[in-house]
Amino acid sequence: MTDKFKKHYLMMLLCLFIASIFLSASLAFASQGDTASVITKITPAPSILEQPKEKNRVLLDAYYEFSDIKQGSRQGSWREETNQVTYVHKNLSSYFSVSQLRRFDQRNYTANFGAYLNLTNSYLHYETGFGWDLSYIYRLQNIVEYGHKLYKGLYWQLGYNYRVYNAAGDNHIIYPGLIYYFGNHYVSTDYGAIIIEGRGTGHFGTVKGNFAITDYLHWWIGGACGNWLYDIYGLPAKNEFGYLFFNGFTLDLPKGFSARIGYSYGMENPKFFKRSIEYGLSYKF
Repeated sequence: MTDKFKKHYLMMLLCLFIASIFLSASLAFASQGDTASVITKITPAPSILEQPKEKNRVLLDAYYEFSDIKQGSRQGSWREETNQVTYVHKNLSSYFSVSQLRRFDQRNYTANFGAYLNLTNSYLHYETGFGWDLSYIYRLQNIVEYGHKLYKGLYWQLGYNYRVYNAAGDNHIIYPGLIYYFGNHYVSTDYGAIIIEGRGTGHFGTVKGNFAITDYLHWWIGGACGNWLYDIYGLPAKNEFGYLFFNGFTLDLPKGFSARIGYSYGMENPKFFKRSIEYGLSYKF
């Protein structure tokens, strides 16, 4: 990729981000946050920082999560179904995803598209998306992340997630962190600040890792604690403190397939508990 093309691409991402911020501001209504969903996706896969040998790849990914929920005296389930298409060309990886999310009897939908760009000793990630049939999901979302090499396998990163909801105030999440890559593994840690307009600021910390047990089997694990991880009741940050634990395995199968399965457990005061089983299937060609 030439320097000229890189500059044009970066300028395009910047223009898209600025335009989407203005569009979000013009539609701003809202917010209860779902920081937990942001936390589980903060650190990119190790392959993001590698230059792929193939010039062109297409990846199809199907993901399903079933959660058993206890919210005070109320019990029920949440579900997420996501399908994603990713196209990789040299050091540019672009993707598009559509999700259906169900909480109890309410169904919401989202569509998101974004891209990762590998630069020399750094990466840039941008995503934008929107939701419809809204009752609890965001109306608009924007994500910008940048990571840069500090020393050998050690990278710093800075991310910003902006979401517009339909209830109480826009949601801003800022998360600086460190990632250490060694071989086919990584460990990372992040500090995050959650700013909900009209309600104040919350904080969280997270640690996660991805370890190659064999060339075909990866184990991933992580945890987080802090304010407004789920923001179920819309209380002040000090009254909504919780924690989240997640782990699972990814298995590379023959002929371009891979499968994963995982489990997570989260809780938040007062009286919210979430136990989830997730699984997915990917195909690369």
